[in-house]
Amino acid sequence: MNTPVRVGETIEGSRTMRNRPYPVLKCSSRAGGRGPEIGRPQTIGHPLHCARSARAAAPLRRHLAQSHAPNWLQPPSAAPDALSESSSHMDSVGAIISTARAIATPQSEILLTTLTMDQERTQLEMLKQWAGHLGPRLRNAMLVGTDRHTCAVLRNHSLPCVTDSTAPAVHGEQQGFGRQVTLKWWYAMILSRAGLNLVFSDADVVWLKDPFLHWDRSYDLQGLADIRSPNLTVQAHHRIECIDAWMDGTYGALGSVYPCQSTGLWYSRSTLATNAFLEGLNRFLLTHPDVWEQKAFQLLVVRYLIGLEDRLPPLRYRLLATSRFINIGYYEERLQKGLGVEDMVAVHCGYLNRMTLKFEALRRHGFLREHGTRDTRARPSR
Repeated sequence: MNTPVRVGETIEGSRTMRNRPYPVLKCSSRAGGRGPEIGRPQTIGHPLHCARSARAAAPLRRHLAQSHAPNWLQPPSAAPDALSESSSHMDSVGAIISTARAIATPQSEILLTTLTMDQERTQLEMLKQWAGHLGPRLRNAMLVGTDRHTCAVLRNHSLPCVTDSTAPAVHGEQQGFGRQVTLKWWYAMILSRAGLNLVFSDADVVWLKDPFLHWDRSYDLQGLADIRSPNLTVQAHHRIECIDAWMDGTYGALGSVYPCQSTGLWYSRSTLATNAFLEGLNRFLLTHPDVWEQKAFQLLVVRYLIGLEDRLPPLRYRLLATSRFINIGYYEERLQKGLGVEDMVAVHCGYLNRMTLKFEALRRHGFLREHGTRDTRARPSR
């Protein structure tokens, strides 16, 4: 029998694993407070196109950018340098941070996505939809390509992109998942440690409202629920059921508590607890190259809900309310059950394994809005 839970209630458990994978005393000491509400977006060009000269005026030396980084985070050696007038190549931590700060809002908030262009360029078509829904907020988005080809394709279609050559290489089965999958966590760690608050979004997320105006900044980390429910319900003893039954079997066999969160849409604040979690996750992925990153996330995030004396506060974490953030299959179920979608902020085209199915869903709900075209979205049903 299902037991209803308040919308947005944190999924936590009583069991924990003590072998924390992070060096606690090396974490950043920055603890961000509640950020102010952001005003209306400005309709100006993307900072990568118009602010490189400002970045070049204040170069960041690599040894300063890395002054608090553990040894395993150090990027390959290269001469310290600022970004040139024509460069968007992320060849140092300093370049990453200076570029991100130029893109971020005045409240130090930035939208992040990572991607690799496929041979058929279906990712490009999806990214056009993503950018079209963001509208002017695209200027606050950092699109990180895993290679020069990816960014060349995007720039040819007037989409901003920076090319990474700094993050650690992937090994083992993680190579099959795609480098962009682990790349997001490495960039999240670097940017969070630099004091930036993040909104991560896969390219198959439909943003129906401004992503910066609709999140609770009292939480360190919050993400999209992958629970098999249109309104966040759990079963007896706080047991949850994931959309993907394979996840339930895998996590349950390990005897672990897990939140069933998607790693395709999440918000994080730059706090001591967030930085510790991101550093621990990156270290785990580096030392466990055969583990899927979403599985690693589920297993590690619960560990950080437990504080460590006065040295590390507990991570304040929750799943996002399904009345505002949801997978598209359960968006449709909410419509069928009359639960209402008028407050929806973002819809993830998750668990649709073919790009044609994603576009069919976008078309079915009036969500097609390619970058540079007029808004064709239908108003949500009440």
